Amino acid sequence: MTSSTQNNSKRDDLQGVRGLAILSVLGFHFFPRQFPNGYLGVDQFFVLSGFLMCMMLTKSQELPIFSFFTQFYTRRLKRILPLYFLFILCTVIALYTVFPTAAILQNKKSAEKAVIFLSNRSPTENENYFKKLSIALDLFTHTWSLSVEVQFYLLVPLIFLIGRLFKTLFREIYFVATAILSFGYHVNSPTSVAFNSVFARIWQFSIGMLAYFIVDNRKDNTIIYEPLKTMESETGELLEEDEVVSTLEESGKTRWVKNVVLVVSAMIMLIPIELTPLGTRGLITIFTGCLIVFDVENVLLNSRFMIYIGDISYALYLIHWPIYAYVKLTYYRNSWILTAALFLSILVAAVLYETYESWYLNQSNTLVGILVVALFIQNLLIINKDEINEQMKKPQNITLLPNRTFPRLDGVEPNMNFDDAKLLNAYWNVYDYNSPELTEPGCVPVPKKSWCEFKENGTEYKIAFFGSSYVPNHHKLIIQECRHRAKTISMYYAVGCEPLATPRKPIDNGGFTSWIKECAHELINFVDFIKETQPDYVFMLTRWFAVAEPYDNGPDNLSNDTVYLEMKSQLRKMLPNIKKKLFILDSIPRVNTVAIERIVKEMKVGKKTMTEINVSKIDFLDYS
Repeated sequence: MTSSTQNNSKRDDLQGVRGLAILSVLGFHFFPRQFPNGYLGVDQFFVLSGFLMCMMLTKSQELPIFSFFTQFYTRRLKRILPLYFLFILCTVIALYTVFPTAAILQNKKSAEKAVIFLSNRSPTENENYFKKLSIALDLFTHTWSLSVEVQFYLLVPLIFLIGRLFKTLFREIYFVATAILSFGYHVNSPTSVAFNSVFARIWQFSIGMLAYFIVDNRKDNTIIYEPLKTMESETGELLEEDEVVSTLEESGKTRWVKNVVLVVSAMIMLIPIELTPLGTRGLITIFTGCLIVFDVENVLLNSRFMIYIGDISYALYLIHWPIYAYVKLTYYRNSWILTAALFLSILVAAVLYETYESWYLNQSNTLVGILVVALFIQNLLIINKDEINEQMKKPQNITLLPNRTFPRLDGVEPNMNFDDAKLLNAYWNVYDYNSPELTEPGCVPVPKKSWCEFKENGTEYKIAFFGSSYVPNHHKLIIQECRHRAKTISMYYAVGCEPLATPRKPIDNGGFTSWIKECAHELINFVDFIKETQPDYVFMLTRWFAVAEPYDNGPDNLSNDTVYLEMKSQLRKMLPNIKKKLFILDSIPRVNTVAIERIVKEMKVGKKTMTEINVSKIDFLDYS
């Protein structure tokens, strides 16, 4: 070669991009106020994955069609599943042993979705509610991105094979068109769909695939590319390619452009000001594709630190969130402990990478397959252990006492001992109103509305109940008492929201205060519910946050009090549509679930009176 210099080098810079991506995500999770745009690191992962998958499929494209598919899925699943299933297993064990029992139910449901890669399914309102409570942090919430990626594995071979039908220029047009269609779907979809749907993310994977084709097309006299080993092979390395730069002048220009793109990308993700998601997501996606195409060394991306962080990024992404969740629950608002937890996450990830990951990546496909199946079965067993134990119990005959029409909903039976009570308390801490004892089936969703209706056999009244999560807590009791005289019973609730006013002060509910903003719009929905149903009797069931806030100008000047005026306005809109009476539930002290776990022990010891034990169960809120 006369105008170029051949210089074989591994694409360590791509590992550096992975390192930058995972550090951005860690900053966003551990310190969201300082790094509000760090979530964009996940978008970088999607682009890198698209590049990697396209490279793997290109290397296998000459194989018979069956081998083409089996080789791709074997290599990808071998890379992902052993560590992923081990992470789920260890997290569920920790859930049962060190996390509050009230966190178990939601996380069991999340684990069930995570184990079959459905974590990106849009959550229901009930699931959202548990996420808003500190005692029920979703330990698997971050697995949504892996679900998106694995779901894309089902699509990418077909997308790639269709692209093979076109020649070079038309092939690139095809992938650009695919990206544009997906981006259009992303822009025009509801926020939850745009965030979670694999179809709304294809455009980011496609950018990575386009980057690979641009890189791969440089196989000429000046630049020679030969894809070598990948992390998905048995060697454990991630993305290695031979790289040759054509001329020093061209290399200098490319290096300058790459440095500018990197600096702008880092500024977007690290700036402590929250930016518009759509625009920044688009920029980061394109910039990441550019970082892949610009194949020159960079001081930051090629540094040993960033390369190693990229090496351990998969393990680090999996394990950091449960560690963060535990620390947040146990040492809330302690930034020093959070920082220590961040470094602990990196340490644990490094140990996993050097031991378990390196070991299974060098084992045969058969051995890894056996390991994956064993971990999968173990996960199913431990996630569903309570249900399995319940099925193995002998059925009990429930006898009604002479003065009762229905069996007790709380499961309390005569002659229960302390241990029986402890088990029952643990059961209610886990299942709360999701238990079958408190759930009344048969509420039919009203078309194009947010509420549902029970169709009853009575002929006298239309009944409605609405409010916060207190509605599903109490609805069965109301239905049992009223259904014999009701024509319809309508039910609507917005978790954490009051029908009469919106809280303005942050509520110390485990640090989840942002969801209060959603309640302002719910005030309109509550009024619409009453106007549409036109009930005879209404039960308002809610926990009062806004009403508990201090007066704006003292109790003698209510004419200028914000909460009072909002409550008055809401009632004026509702009352004309209620034909007979509105019943408002009085304040009920919230139970401290951690204290419930200590009741039996304290009663056995006998050092506290029942009054002292009862007071210890109340969860107080300080609005001062």
